Amino acid sequence: MTQSAAPARGVARGRGIFRAWFLLGITLAPSVLAGPAAAPVTFTQDIAPIVFEHCAGCHRPGQPAPFPLLTYAQVRGRAQQIAEVTAQGFMPPWMPEAGHAPLAHERRLTSAQIARFHDWFLADTPEGPAAALPPLPRWPAEWELGVPDVVLRLPHPYTLAADGPDVYRNFVLPSPLPAARHIRALEFHPGPGGIVHHAFVRVDRRGSAQRREGTESAPGFAGMDLPAGVEMPGGYFLSWQPGKVPTAEPPGYGWTLEPGQGLVVEAHLKPNGKPADLAPEIGLYFTALPPTNATVVFSLGSLSLALPPGETNYVVTDDFLLPAPVDLLSVLPHAHYLGRELEGSVIRPDGTTEILLRIPDWDFHWQGDYRFAGPIHLPAGSRLRMRYRYDNSAANPRNPHSPPREILYGPQSADEMAELWFQARVADPVVAKSLRQAYEAKKGERLLNYVHFRLARNPRDATARTELGVFQMGAKDHAAALVSFQQAIVDDPTADEPHYYTGVIRRLRGDLNGARGEFETAIRLHPGNSRAHGNLGLIFLQQGNLPRAERSLREALRLDPADELARRNLEVVLKSPRINP
Repeated sequence: MTQSAAPARGVARGRGIFRAWFLLGITLAPSVLAGPAAAPVTFTQDIAPIVFEHCAGCHRPGQPAPFPLLTYAQVRGRAQQIAEVTAQGFMPPWMPEAGHAPLAHERRLTSAQIARFHDWFLADTPEGPAAALPPLPRWPAEWELGVPDVVLRLPHPYTLAADGPDVYRNFVLPSPLPAARHIRALEFHPGPGGIVHHAFVRVDRRGSAQRREGTESAPGFAGMDLPAGVEMPGGYFLSWQPGKVPTAEPPGYGWTLEPGQGLVVEAHLKPNGKPADLAPEIGLYFTALPPTNATVVFSLGSLSLALPPGETNYVVTDDFLLPAPVDLLSVLPHAHYLGRELEGSVIRPDGTTEILLRIPDWDFHWQGDYRFAGPIHLPAGSRLRMRYRYDNSAANPRNPHSPPREILYGPQSADEMAELWFQARVADPVVAKSLRQAYEAKKGERLLNYVHFRLARNPRDATARTELGVFQMGAKDHAAALVSFQQAIVDDPTADEPHYYTGVIRRLRGDLNGARGEFETAIRLHPGNSRAHGNLGLIFLQQGNLPRAERSLREALRLDPADELARRNLEVVLKSPRINP
């Protein structure tokens, strides 16, 4: 077939503009500008193979992309847009820089493929011989990994407004499993409409997210600050972005989902101009083989962030000395809108340095984890390092604040973060334990530094002062901890936590009446403090007041059904003879 009608005047003008900036090298690497294609570029012979392999997986009905790219007419109608976004590296979405540790499932076009889109657009998008058109890829009818063993669904759909800012929302998908099951794969379906930009899946280990469900007028709950007990399964990342290929873990890998543990989908939603109902699904694939390979996750990063307005080169670094040999499997970088250049590297014991991942132009909208093409072995004594650069100036097109303002660490997207997570395989549980211990020590140091950072900025920060007291408690310096808690009470008389921790220290010292008064004050200030109820119940139990102990412990369990200490103390109360009224 031949090219049909001549392009409209506006399209022709677009070609002229595009040709001008393309030939000036504004967006393309020099390798792309080597010269025109040796033969005329046509859709059927040159463009369709690239689109079918790299674009159509998302750009088809039922997938997250906003329009399909399956036919000549559909691709021709977007020819200029495709040439521009591929030249800019915006599509396909793939941020890591080439030339470092190989990554699995790369979505990267070659310079020659990018040049074909350019040449085809400037040649008036000829169709080419019909016989040369390759067949459309065969996609699974529903689930790419086959029929799941169980599908978890959102009980009620969530309606996203047609317009407005991006929405960050968490959805609880209850699990019907009557017994623990080992999971070898997870496949996430965002649903139609293309409103889910990316998502993370976590396990609700203590039911804390399920208790948040129903507290708002719509399904799920808002924000990026998740309740305690909602976390990635041990040793694994579970994330989804458009185009990500679901994969199954090999035998001996995977994770375990216990009865009553639901899954939580932390979703970044983007309005698309019309109201859309969201009902995500998760397919789980079981294996009878329990995990026998020990995998751990750990991170580099900093909480002590303070990005001045106008700063274009705010650099955050961190490192972690590996106490044992590991095989790196995956990496997950994380920053918010102000991150620009993200790099993770390793310095081996012999002094050689290797860049593992570098993202020269970070985009918060396309975040996710990356699996290495093969395990990267690092001997004990290797030092993992991160270096992130942030731009808090008005020149940063992704800056959410105009004019720029100081930005601190925080869970909201307008705050900032600096994290570089690694997933590693270790030889055995003993090595895993040593790695976790070293990481816990590093994490504690990071948290303590953050406490001192906040107190340096505001010496009357009662929350930071309370956290300092908790660290002092952990170091067995109860005298210093009491001073910190008393100062926190002075700085914020409405705070319940310093009273709670003061009560814990008094109970440990045998001052039951003093401890009781502190716990009762904590509850008066915050009736939902489950730990204060539980400790008050323990005080009554130690004092022999079983009816009061039972009431307090039952209230603790009502507020936090996962409180095993309160449950055990309640069992003691119920088995004890009633002496006191």
